[in-house]
Amino acid sequence: MSRIARTILLACAVALLLFGVSMLYSTTYSNFSEWYLKRQLVWIAVGGIGAGLICWKFNDSVLRKYVVWLLAGVGLALFYLAVVNLLHGHAATRELAGKFPFVGGLSVGSARWIRFKAISLQPSELAKPVIILYLSAYFPRNARHAKKVWRGFLKPMLVVGVLTGLILLGGDLSSTVITGGIVGVAAFIGGMRLRYIVLILAGGCLLALAAVKISPERVSRVTSFKNPEDCQQDEGYQLWYSQLALGSGGVKGMGFTRSRIKHQYLPEAHTDFIVAIIGEELGFLGVAGLIALYLGLGGSAFWLAMLAHDREGMILCGSIAAVFTLQSFVNISVVSGFGPTTGVTAPFLSYGGSSMIVSLVMVGLLLASSARGEREAVAELEEKQQRQRHRQPRHHGSQERAALTAAKSQ
Repeated sequence: MSRIARTILLACAVALLLFGVSMLYSTTYSNFSEWYLKRQLVWIAVGGIGAGLICWKFNDSVLRKYVVWLLAGVGLALFYLAVVNLLHGHAATRELAGKFPFVGGLSVGSARWIRFKAISLQPSELAKPVIILYLSAYFPRNARHAKKVWRGFLKPMLVVGVLTGLILLGGDLSSTVITGGIVGVAAFIGGMRLRYIVLILAGGCLLALAAVKISPERVSRVTSFKNPEDCQQDEGYQLWYSQLALGSGGVKGMGFTRSRIKHQYLPEAHTDFIVAIIGEELGFLGVAGLIALYLGLGGSAFWLAMLAHDREGMILCGSIAAVFTLQSFVNISVVSGFGPTTGVTAPFLSYGGSSMIVSLVMVGLLLASSARGEREAVAELEEKQQRQRHRQPRHHGSQERAALTAAKSQ
């Protein structure tokens, strides 16, 4: 059964990659030639190599040994960006924020990327698999303390809470919410008390509401998505043209590469709003096919979680399934106007190095964890059968000796 689930997972991931590359070419070739396509192929190659190495050598159990160093590295990067954003938020220190190296200017009002010349990495994306690896190692190791306040609740939440708080201070509310959802799923599978999980979710919701309230930009996004037509020249600009693209596609779409909205009407269409171009060119059928692939991806990951040999694999597979499900749901909700505009990428579709590498690495973790669990289950079964075979001769031998003694006594 695990092999069937892995096959479905891999087939859906490959189909999404091919679909995403095709639609990225269609979305960008007229304005940017093949520049974005070539860079995306580089990121796919890097992510594919990383996923391959995980499956071949650095599986999930090996990476858990270095999870403390991974947490420290991601935490330092997030702290660095949080400092830049806090300095930029005040007029007196805004000039100082611009002098920090490896930031390269602010994007959409906040510094979210660490830049090394032509290479950009988004630490909030890298934090997702690192947090999953940490929790999948922590909860099974402390299973007997799952009901205790410190080791079953406060200690793991303090670690992931620091990282999540740094993501929020870095100005990335959408990644903060998704990371909080991942933590909730991992805690539930890990056996944390339900009251603690409810406390985590309630606290996360209150924190998200407070982050929206104190930011006029976020308030305008929340209010404008309800009626984007009235705000089409301001906050609702992207959502309005996204809905126009989806509506003009109809059932079958206008045809591959024939989108009109992508021509300077929908900014950054190749990133967060690429699904809108899919709807315009391929219509309802194209978007329905995309949703089916996402359901297959998330469903096969949840299936692997149910088939996992141990609690580590269950937490890891279930949490990664939550990542793919939440991100795809939020992205499609934003594009269609079901939710407020926010910067969440469509997994395997949107242009971006960090998102693509992390998505492929998580697929590698799923495959490696499932294969490792299957090998361990087979090894345990063989060991059990071998013990039974060793007992069997001794059992027969004692019976024969008893029969021989009884025969002699007669």
